[in-house]
Amino acid sequence: MAERHAVVEGYMVGGWEEVERGLPALELIEQVKGLNQLMIHLRWEEKHLAGISRTASLAEGLVEGVVDEDVLGAWKAVCYNRAAFFWRGWQDEDIEISMDEEIDSRRYAMLNLDLAERLDKPAVAKGRAEWLLGAFDWATGDLESAANRFSRAAELVDDEREVLMMRAYAGAVRGEDVGAILNQLDGMEEGEFYSGQVRTAMAVYGTG
Repeated sequence: MAERHAVVEGYMVGGWEEVERGLPALELIEQVKGLNQLMIHLRWEEKHLAGISRTASLAEGLVEGVVDEDVLGAWKAVCYNRAAFFWRGWQDEDIEISMDEEIDSRRYAMLNLDLAERLDKPAVAKGRAEWLLGAFDWATGDLESAANRFSRAAELVDDEREVLMMRAYAGAVRGEDVGAILNQLDGMEEGEFYSGQVRTAMAVYGTG
């Protein structure tokens, strides 16, 4: 089992007070990485959405005006998780996300994409960032933007199953029949992991 980050340990021992007391003793990049790990802990171990929001806000305050690319890379991870944890399209049964919480989380998906471009991350990372923002566009009913972002993501990712999944997302929001793509995924090794995500999101948001 991986060793817990000091920020997570601090939270488990003394809550938020201990987190804020301990952060200044760490280098900035470790502060941000630790807060990302704390968000992951709060999501999967404590199912604590308000805590995730608080953690991301704390990290955002730390990186204001920062230009160091390593720190910004760690902040990008925070933005990705902060957004992804609040997308209703996963249809997670262990938490309840309101539509308002989902809408408010879109800006983190936008920040994640902006950082992927600014830091010139590999094409796969840019593709997943496009997908994430497209997912929130779908959630808010901006189907044209969602379809365009999903199509762009399909051009950037490199795993065949992920490419097909992105194409299925794009087709779904355009109101197309994506059954053939999903069936193709079903027949691939571990392909149901990808097709299942599309089917779940379609059940949540419908199609175009």
